[in-house]
Amino acid sequence: MHSGTMKFCTYMGAFAGTLMFVGIWPLAHMFPPLDPAMPPAAVAAYYRAHQTGILVGSILIMAASVLFFPFMAAIATLMKKIEGPVSPLTYAFIMIVAYGFVTMFFAGLFFTAAAYRPNYPDTTINALSDIAFFLFVMPAVPGFVQNVVTGVVILGDKRAVPILPRWAGYMNLWTGVLLLPGLAVGLFKVGPFAWNGVLAFWLPAVMFGIWFNAMIFAMLGAIKRNALASD
Repeated sequence: MHSGTMKFCTYMGAFAGTLMFVGIWPLAHMFPPLDPAMPPAAVAAYYRAHQTGILVGSILIMAASVLFFPFMAAIATLMKKIEGPVSPLTYAFIMIVAYGFVTMFFAGLFFTAAAYRPNYPDTTINALSDIAFFLFVMPAVPGFVQNVVTGVVILGDKRAVPILPRWAGYMNLWTGVLLLPGLAVGLFKVGPFAWNGVLAFWLPAVMFGIWFNAMIFAMLGAIKRNALASD
């Protein structure tokens, strides 16, 4: 029975990822993020011109932030199987995930607030938009710790046939490291460390996409061979 539940939770991650992408791109038109150097009048005009798309897209972003949790729970279940009865890193993972994905929910809320009343002053819409992008791009440390903890657990599996493949462990470590440039977005408005820059946004976005799909592949492989039932 747990095999079916694990598959459901794993595919829920794919559904959540799709909702997030649809919400942030074709609906809200926020992918890539707005230029942080845009003047407040231009930012406000953008929100007014795309009000409906931003409001609907924000709903999908907030929904996706919650639907990611079953996917993360499936990862935690596999991690606990690796660690065994005493599993502090698995519990650390659970707490970090809860901390990190809440920021996505609040990013959706602030996108909503910025678009909700087009008669707000330009500076108010700009400030709400800034907070939304900081919440969406800047939480690099939770992502870093989450991936490092996952990688350490996977690489610590001493079974002849590991629950999750070792390449997934190394991938998690590298993903965590490459997410870190997002931490600097509050210091820059232009260049690679701005919230739309190559290092702070594009590199983490690409790595998240690779990590996300690779983890689904690795998890489905573990579920297929009934790894949770093995010793």
